[in-house]
Amino acid sequence: MKNDNTKKISEKIFLIVSALCFAFYSFTLVRLHIRQIGYPETGLYESDLYAHIQMALNGWGYSLMAIVIRLLSKLPEFAFTFAVASLLCFFEAGAAALTFLILKQYKTETKLAIVFTACATFAMPFYIRAIQPYRYIGYQSGTIWHNSTYIAMKFFAIIVIMLFLLISENYRERLSAGSVIAFAVLLSLTTAVKTNFVLIFAPAALLFLIADAILGAPLKRIFFCALTVIPSIAVILFQKFVLFGEGTGNKIIIDPLYGVYLRAEKPYFTMILSAAFPIAVFLYNIIPVLKDTVKDFREKKRGLTHRFFLLSWTMWFVGFVQLILLREVGERQLDDNFAWGYDFCLFVLFVVSIIYFARNASSLLNIGICDMSDKTDISDNKKVKFKGAGIAYSIAALAILLYQVYCGVFFYVRLSQGLSFFMQ
Repeated sequence: MKNDNTKKISEKIFLIVSALCFAFYSFTLVRLHIRQIGYPETGLYESDLYAHIQMALNGWGYSLMAIVIRLLSKLPEFAFTFAVASLLCFFEAGAAALTFLILKQYKTETKLAIVFTACATFAMPFYIRAIQPYRYIGYQSGTIWHNSTYIAMKFFAIIVIMLFLLISENYRERLSAGSVIAFAVLLSLTTAVKTNFVLIFAPAALLFLIADAILGAPLKRIFFCALTVIPSIAVILFQKFVLFGEGTGNKIIIDPLYGVYLRAEKPYFTMILSAAFPIAVFLYNIIPVLKDTVKDFREKKRGLTHRFFLLSWTMWFVGFVQLILLREVGERQLDDNFAWGYDFCLFVLFVVSIIYFARNASSLLNIGICDMSDKTDISDNKKVKFKGAGIAYSIAALAILLYQVYCGVFFYVRLSQGLSFFMQ
């Protein structure tokens, strides 16, 4: 009884400390964005936020954020600054809260879900100065604090993915009209904030609709799900008119590797280092995932076992193809705008990789920290040897994750002190 009480007290203390840390992080976010608003594009507290606000106030902007900024500009100056900073903080803190919900959905133990949420929130590229001198520029990162449209897009895009997984995992048995409508609205809202997400999500989602049709999901329900992209197409056409209309001089062309060589000295290395932890988890899990997926298509009864894993890597592949092939020509050609969708894919990869890493650790150590649907018996000698290799993998993967989290925390602290995101 005494041990149980001690455990409950320690859990409450952990939750209280976590809540205080989350509150402090939110406070520092508001403080950071207030300072970013007060400084121009270059110099102290450098960010895209100042430029985004100026474009919005001048009446130009393709993003829904521009409309929101213009509405908030009716407030007194300090209230406007505080409102914009608080809104961005809401999106960033909200993204962390949604990450926690995803981890809990996969039955991750609460304390570990909190720790892993912090990891996903701060994880940045595996920084090696000899490969690329800047900690962010030249790498790719799903963790970004300097671009208002990406910050808002990330929040809504996480909800879209959660809702898509919920719908697609259940539409073999039922399909709610309300959930489909909500999905269409949220997808178009996310597109209105920043187009990049739908450009990488829609092709991946289409492949999954086709796969589900092969697996026996009713074609009528799949058709209704496919129609949800129509409002987003209308938004894209409007954005195309604003960004690439006649007289703008802007257009999209195929120019292989332009985007990856734009700011990276050794892009082949930086792309691997940017996704170091997800790659480590992918290599360990890809064979059992493929085996289960082949079994899914053979049986055609249970749907896709590893839907989130496959969706995340399919989105990454679509984003990768866009990043290495496409570029903008015109006044935006140096902005590397096809990287934003790829950056978000990296964030999703970190989340799903953390889930699979926790699942691997649960199976190897025989502890219930995550959903263990693929848990196996490791009692014989052969499996004991495999367990030893698996534990070595877990230690290496954990070390990679912790270093990438350290890189993100270091970057955020220095950014909060006023350094440019071009920091070394």
